[in-house]
Amino acid sequence: MSHADSTALRAGTFRRIAVVAAEEYRRALEGRWLLGFSILLAALILGLSFFGLAQGREVGYQGFARVTLSLMNLVLLIVPLTGLMLGVASVANASGALPLLLAQPVSRTEVFAGKFAGLAGALIVAQVVGFGAGGVTVALGAGSEQVAGFAVLAGLSLLLGCIALSAALMLSALWPDRVRASSAALALWLLMVVAYDLVVLGLTATMRGLPLQSLLLPAMLLNPVDLCRVITTFAAGSGALLGPTSAVLVRFFGTAGGMGIALGILGIQLVLPLVLGALIFRRRDW
Repeated sequence: MSHADSTALRAGTFRRIAVVAAEEYRRALEGRWLLGFSILLAALILGLSFFGLAQGREVGYQGFARVTLSLMNLVLLIVPLTGLMLGVASVANASGALPLLLAQPVSRTEVFAGKFAGLAGALIVAQVVGFGAGGVTVALGAGSEQVAGFAVLAGLSLLLGCIALSAALMLSALWPDRVRASSAALALWLLMVVAYDLVVLGLTATMRGLPLQSLLLPAMLLNPVDLCRVITTFAAGSGALLGPTSAVLVRFFGTAGGMGIALGILGIQLVLPLVLGALIFRRRDW
């Protein structure tokens, strides 16, 4: 095959992926619930900023330091769930649209890649609108001091949403039935945001003779939600909130190498489910 033929083949592949992605993007935004997600995100940011000190009978915009830490756990709760449900709804029992799409002159790998690209684009736009609207309002009301931590949280939220979407597409390829795929996605979400920490705490308590870092760091690196939480906490300058484990984590995340490893692992957690999902998607009889 000549260089010109190879270039034309790649161009055709990217064009077909772009067509599938554009359609997925349009359908995701037409569903309106991503708009609701954006509004919810902006409302959380504004509410936590304006009413953050309501218990002390004080209202008014608080700065980004307080907003970031208050918002962090809510974002790490709802963003993975949104990504998982978005991915499952696109593939599992997709109302006959998927078999019709696969009957077109487009490969299954291109369909899978296009679906991820379109859904990821829609999810990213929804988060950018939510974080942007809320962040601009907080900056106008309380100033932009310590905005770096808020920006890190927003960036990690975008990445975490794409990781959850990647996992959802893999689960949907593995279990095309919507009920089973949704159940698997919910189980994964519960594991990441609730059960995982309980399991790690239980193992820490039972293995008292084991050095803390030998269990804590590997466990944290395996869970993208915990990893994003720790990176955001350090970026906001509140590493002391992690308690007695902070010294262990500072030695790792306090260096450029450690932060690079953490981001690299998040990248692997994004790409690996996509590769596995594409392989399963290609072999399944739809």
